[in-house]
Amino acid sequence: DPSVIRVDGAHGRPTYYMSSTTMHLAPGVPIMKSWDLVHWEIVNYVYDQLAGNDKLALRNGENAYGQGSWASSLRYTNGCYYLVTFSYTTGKTHIYKTVDPEKGRWTGITLDKVYHDPSLLFDDDGRVYLVYGSGDIGVVELTAEVNAVKEGGVNQVIIPEAGRIAGTSFYVPAEGAHIHKINGKYYIFLIAWPRESCGGLRAMRTQLVYRADRITGPYEGRVILREAGIAQGGLVDTPEGDRYA
Repeated sequence: DPSVIRVDGAHGRPTYYMSSTTMHLAPGVPIMKSWDLVHWEIVNYVYDQLAGNDKLALRNGENAYGQGSWASSLRYTNGCYYLVTFSYTTGKTHIYKTVDPEKGRWTGITLDKVYHDPSLLFDDDGRVYLVYGSGDIGVVELTAEVNAVKEGGVNQVIIPEAGRIAGTSFYVPAEGAHIHKINGKYYIFLIAWPRESCGGLRAMRTQLVYRADRITGPYEGRVILREAGIAQGGLVDTPEGDRYA
C-alpha cells in the first residue's frame, strides 16, 4: 500500500518519500527516500509502537498478526510532513506529523473512529479532507491543524458502491483510496477485486479512478488498469510533468 510524494528542495533536484504498510510489525510504517523513484533506502519509521494493548504487545495470549496498521497516506505542506494510517486493532485513525521525515520524531494524535484506507488532501483553499472507505467511499473534513474532525464540516458518502464499474460481486470491494487534485479536478484512485470477469476482462485486482470538479462530486469513474493484478499504487509526478505509480 505505498504512498509517495515529491518534495522540491533548494538543491535543485527533488526528493521522493514513500511510506508503506507494516501491519503488526514494530517499529511501524517505514519512511523511504529516493532521488530517482528506482533506488530507495529506509530513513525512518513513523512510530516505535502503535499502541500498548494486549494484541500489539503479545500479552495474555493475544496477537495482532496481519492486523495492526494498514494503508497510510503521506503528505507534505507548509514545511510539515503528515502521515495518516488506521487500525482495526486499536479502533482508531492515527495522524502523525514531523518537520524532518528522516531524523525527526513523528508526533501523533488519534481520531476515535476507523477511517478505512484514508487519503489526506490539503486543498488549495486551506481546507483539509480525508477520503476513505470500502465499498462506499466517503469524505470527512478535518480542522486546519489536522488534529480533529471539523465540526460542521463536510462529512458524507461521495461515491456509493464505487466498485460497480468493475463488477457486481467482489473479493475486495473498492477501497485503497488515493486522492489527488490535478489541474483543478479531484481524482480518487481505488482498487477493486471482482469475483467475475467484466466486459470480457478477467477477474483480478483492478485499478479504478473517479473524477469530479468538486470534492463532494458528482464523480464519473472508469476502470484504468486491469493488468497482472497491479493495483493500489501511489501516484507521483516529476518536475518535468511525467507521472509514475
